[in-house]
Amino acid sequence: MQTDSAEQTIKVPQREVEEPSLLSLRLFGLMRLIRESGLPRYEREIGYKEIHRHLIMMIGISNGLSSQEIVAITGHEKAQVSRAIKPLEQEGLIERERLRAKLTLLPPGRQIFDRITIISRARDGTLVTGIDPSDLKRFAALTDALKHQAAQIYLEERQLSMETGAISPCSSPTGPMAWPDGRAPQPPANLITPRLLGLVAYLKRAAMLACQRTHGLSHFQWHVLALIGHYETFPLAQLILRIGRDKSQVGRTVLHLEQAGLIERFRPTRRRDIMLQPTERGAVVYQAMYEIAAEREEALWAGHEPTDRVFYASIVDTLMVNAAAMAAAETATTA
Repeated sequence: MQTDSAEQTIKVPQREVEEPSLLSLRLFGLMRLIRESGLPRYEREIGYKEIHRHLIMMIGISNGLSSQEIVAITGHEKAQVSRAIKPLEQEGLIERERLRAKLTLLPPGRQIFDRITIISRARDGTLVTGIDPSDLKRFAALTDALKHQAAQIYLEERQLSMETGAISPCSSPTGPMAWPDGRAPQPPANLITPRLLGLVAYLKRAAMLACQRTHGLSHFQWHVLALIGHYETFPLAQLILRIGRDKSQVGRTVLHLEQAGLIERFRPTRRRDIMLQPTERGAVVYQAMYEIAAEREEALWAGHEPTDRVFYASIVDTLMVNAAAMAAAETATTA
């Protein structure tokens, strides 16, 4: 590819708000916006790490969960949940009668849960602005069903990764599980964020394994390559804003992809703007990874009507707009 001509035509995204067609990538972007807009307030008013708040929220909603149930509901890794539980027990926020018993909230933990709930309800009320209550209920039910399917896909991907030697054989991870009444306890329909967290966690875990198994890429490296491959040419400065990660982390990832021969950078004029584009090899890798992700997405929607998929995408689009507005408002307030 010719990249050093000052007269080269720059192919930039026609619409900055355009999102990749894959639902998983759009959901990753949605959760990033939700997190960006809420993290400062949660840290100011609640404290604790994000996973600690999530665990307190789910235990409070369910009136008690075992660590295995927490893994199944949230999509977090078992070791990650175990590490998060320990400080909450030590600080007297949660307790359990024995190792495998259900975790319940102690009075101090209940107080934190009540404060988290107040903030979550207010934020989710803003997030779902413009969505009819009946549509919101349908969206919540679909999210629950998709999370269960995403967990199955993750287990299948993990098995495939072990068979191909991409990861070491280990004990079977926790995935979908049978509940006494046939259903796992879930947040109220108007609390969308806790539901989405579980779905996105399973989607991300499956994607991470697939990236490693097929091309030796981390999930973040694939995310960067996917954006550049989707738009074909992308400004580095806009990439940093779009990804929402530390500038140095994005820079290291771009350098790694460049050294791997997957992308290249150029300056189309004497201006300081740096543009990124996939190399021929990078375009092949992007297309191959996209096809794998598209197959995974087809499996995610197996058993659902096409109208469900269209409906779900339309609600995600509305949530994206609202979440972007919330993030912009938080940035303005902080500034």
